[in-house]
Amino acid sequence: MSRPAGDYPAQIARSTNDTRPAEATGPMSAYRPFTASTLIAYLATLPSVKSRLGGEAIDWTAREVSDGNLNTVFIVSGLSGSVCCKQSLPYVRVDPAWAMPLERTLFEARWMQAVSPAIGHQIPELYHLDEGLFLIVMENLATHHVLRHALITGIAPAGFAARIGEFVGHAGYATSWRALPFEDVHAIRDLFSRNLALTRITVDLVLTDPYRSECSRNRWISPDLDDLVTALQEDGTLHSAVERLQERFLANSQSLLHGDLHTGSVMISGDDVRIIDGEFALYGPIGFDLGMFLANLVMNAYAQPEHEDWMRDEIALFWSSFRHAYLERWETGTGRGDMGSLTGSAASAAERKRFLQQVMHDSAGFAGLELVRRTIGFAQVADYEAARDRESEIEARRRALITGRSLIQKAFQIDTIEALLEHI
Repeated sequence: MSRPAGDYPAQIARSTNDTRPAEATGPMSAYRPFTASTLIAYLATLPSVKSRLGGEAIDWTAREVSDGNLNTVFIVSGLSGSVCCKQSLPYVRVDPAWAMPLERTLFEARWMQAVSPAIGHQIPELYHLDEGLFLIVMENLATHHVLRHALITGIAPAGFAARIGEFVGHAGYATSWRALPFEDVHAIRDLFSRNLALTRITVDLVLTDPYRSECSRNRWISPDLDDLVTALQEDGTLHSAVERLQERFLANSQSLLHGDLHTGSVMISGDDVRIIDGEFALYGPIGFDLGMFLANLVMNAYAQPEHEDWMRDEIALFWSSFRHAYLERWETGTGRGDMGSLTGSAASAAERKRFLQQVMHDSAGFAGLELVRRTIGFAQVADYEAARDRESEIEARRRALITGRSLIQKAFQIDTIEALLEHI
């Protein structure tokens, strides 16, 4: 089967060394964690980055802006421009005793390379990758706000979810078995199947830990939530429903996922919406990304009830934009994938309905898991802190746990976005 020149699956499916940008094709640098001054000295050795910043290294400033759990992030500014630099550490930044492999920035760079042909300007531009230093140099989104903070402060524009739904739809179709021959899918999937450390975090923190009474990583407001937490952790029927979602996550390689799509993984400036932090990327069910994101909108609404109508509108828009983007690619696709090779873009309405119902089942279930884990698990969200007072925060968390449990148990009965919204 012939492919057009520059077809991106062939590009990203090569070995790690073969996919380095031009400036990284020489011997790899020896790993060392950067400080502001040592990072500036390193960037001065990269001609394209130096020209982007302007002037000489003495004119540049580096400011650390790390706010996640895993990496260090610097903004480096020069006379004519700026860049964002992200480097892996050999441990979790907020818990140095938790060792962590360095390769996660490589998977983030591979994710950027994999999805950029399908989604264009919806992620930062990748300028440079140093595989030995586990360092990414990319576009600085200086005028953007983290969506989570924009929602909490009320400055996010209405309709923001449309762009994010489009992103999931376009990236999901472009990396699917419908769009690509199975040889290409296997090559890309095999590359991301090595992302074991971060996938283990997802399996533990999202799919398992909150339902284990002995897990020391869990934390919640006690005694106010003790009854709901005990019910979650002692309900065998619920655990069986969680197991079905574990199977969907681990055994269904539908498309390349972002893997950690929430309101903290989105930068927004007016109509310009960018998806960042793709280091958790892996192949899995599209509904995982969809469910993770819409659950974060639900938590914001529960913490800030004045947002409830707004967030319901955004959830509906998020789904409809995903649906339109995916089906648009499906209907106009070239039919190069082995899945659907007999019907191509002429697949029946019944088949499209079946597919969308399965994605909705997954989305509902994974949304439930996200609601639970962000409420009592290791990595929680700042939205709850925006509640008016302690009583309001407790109420928001209780609503999230009740909704999460319901979505997990009834996921395979929820066929439409209207049915999903009835549970919220």
